[in-house]
Amino acid sequence: MSAREIGHDGLVLSTVSLHIDNLVPRNSITSIEAQKAAAESASDKPTNESAQQRPTLGAQDSWAQLQIKDRMQWMEHFKQNKRGGLAFQDRETLKKQQGVFKEVMMEVGSQLLSGKLAVRISLPIRIFEPRSLLERLANGWNYAPTVLKKAALSGSDPIERMKFVMAFVAGGLHFCVGQLKPFNPILGETYEATYPDGTQVVLEHVSHHPVKSAFTVVGPKGLYRMSGVYEFESVSTRNSLANYQNGTATIVFHDGVVITYTMPQIKMSGILFGDRVVEIGGSSKFEDTSNRLVGELNFDANNSFLKKSQSDDIKGCIYPAKKSSKHAVATVNGSWLSHLQFDGKTYWHVESEPAFEHTPVENALPSDVRYREDIIALKNGNEALAQSEKLRLEALQRADVKLRDEKMAKA
Repeated sequence: MSAREIGHDGLVLSTVSLHIDNLVPRNSITSIEAQKAAAESASDKPTNESAQQRPTLGAQDSWAQLQIKDRMQWMEHFKQNKRGGLAFQDRETLKKQQGVFKEVMMEVGSQLLSGKLAVRISLPIRIFEPRSLLERLANGWNYAPTVLKKAALSGSDPIERMKFVMAFVAGGLHFCVGQLKPFNPILGETYEATYPDGTQVVLEHVSHHPVKSAFTVVGPKGLYRMSGVYEFESVSTRNSLANYQNGTATIVFHDGVVITYTMPQIKMSGILFGDRVVEIGGSSKFEDTSNRLVGELNFDANNSFLKKSQSDDIKGCIYPAKKSSKHAVATVNGSWLSHLQFDGKTYWHVESEPAFEHTPVENALPSDVRYREDIIALKNGNEALAQSEKLRLEALQRADVKLRDEKMAKA
């Protein structure tokens, strides 16, 4: 079953008021009563259509009161590693995860001895959190109601818009880190959610092999539309794991300008021994073809014997998209754990920039992640039932994929 298409509510982009006072939740798609009340209250207030100055997020924005109160709460089970990145410190969870590798290898040996040529391993439920990967992906957009909206409202200055898009991507990374593994999505699985400002989110798992998920994010009043398909790949070594989120996200702003970007990789070391540390590696590349601008965030810029820096440091720049010139029009530095600056000016800081959680919509599609029996069982604390339901759903998915392949072969 395909995800529902999100429209722009019939808005004509040229007539959209870009004053942030008007960017309130649409109560027809949200499930939070407080958001509904906020929207009704805001609708009674006069708006200033002719406001020319860039709006700021303030107390007058009723939905802003729904922001995440403690933006550092996610750090509760981590500590900053002395060489950079984050070290896991939830010993109870680490203890539960111990021995998983040994169990997996024993299962492989058992299946081989039984004569099975196709080795299929189901990871034990104790290493999972009661959420799907689709929900974890949406966490990376928790700054959409603020930072990405600032990008949309900066259309008169292409360089400024690029800065905010880069800050939006860098800031969202720390919301994508967790000590537990999210459930792998099932083919056709969907997730629909909204943010308090009216931003709408839809994700669908569209391919089993290779593993691919599609997404669409639509800002309030049609300020922007972000979409793309990510292909997920994991590469493991003896004591580490690297997760790749391959693909390009495309943001189409209300004025027609398009900015694309790619994601860095997440690296985890200490899988078998030593401290469990998570780091961000590689780079994110940004391109604005309309204004011929290119941006880059380098997460490996610290790999130098000549400079002392942390592994979470970010370096980068914005420069014209000309083969003959790479003269930077802006330079970037910061850390994905705390802040991002362009030429000394802060565009995102974890302790001051408001962030918001996405809320699942009411009356979601039957394919929504919240209806998965294994996730429901784990949320209820029944690990045995969660494990059996996970095995059942994985078997159903394999059968479904086989049927699809057979039909494709006959077509």
